[in-house]
Amino acid sequence: MDALILCGGFATRLEPITLFVPKPLLPVGGRPILDHILDGVAGLGVSRIVLSTNKKFSDQFKYWAENKAASGFKIPIEIVVEPTMHHGEKFGAIKGINYTIETAKLKDDLLIVAGDNFYTFDLKKMVDAFKKSSKTTIAVYDVKSVDDARRFGVVHLDGSRVTGFEEKPLNPRSTLISTGLYLFPSVMLKKFHEYMSDGNNPDAPGYFLQWLIGKEVVEGAVYNDKWYDIGTIDTYREVFDANRKNKN
Repeated sequence: MDALILCGGFATRLEPITLFVPKPLLPVGGRPILDHILDGVAGLGVSRIVLSTNKKFSDQFKYWAENKAASGFKIPIEIVVEPTMHHGEKFGAIKGINYTIETAKLKDDLLIVAGDNFYTFDLKKMVDAFKKSSKTTIAVYDVKSVDDARRFGVVHLDGSRVTGFEEKPLNPRSTLISTGLYLFPSVMLKKFHEYMSDGNNPDAPGYFLQWLIGKEVVEGAVYNDKWYDIGTIDTYREVFDANRKNKN
């Protein structure tokens, strides 16, 4: 299994902090967000980690990856650089995934993690569900609030099967949301190229899931532990403060 960590965005809602430091490298609990992500990935049997980023921040991610290797981190980390320097040039998540799959020649089962994810749950639950079904599997989280659900991709489940997906709906029919954690069997990787070739929306992964659900079985693994989408200064402050207290 390979892992792809998405770090191609410019995090404009976190400016001015992210004018100089990419969001996945912002500190939480004294360590970059990416370090916490790698903690969760390292024990899953992943043999290769590919990080996709933009040209503006590529040197910072390369430096981080070199330090991880020097510190004894055993899984190889590769950097794929999208030729973008500012928000107006950004690929969008799905176009970035397809670009990285083709550039890095990814062919194995693929775990995809959004680089601004911060969570306390164990990804092994999702991996075990994936191994059992051999189907595309996504991590699902209950925000327990319709108002909060409006800000995310809303998931509809029948048992464990994903039967519907709405990207940031005005009137959510569920409080279950997609977390930016996905597991795709190797045979599904070509679907990203097919999706892009059809001229579909290249941005939020939810649009790809909406399209995929009409063609393939997608499973959901539901989590109840803490999960944060670090998209705003307020959310980052909440995560930062909570982890500072835990550390003390």
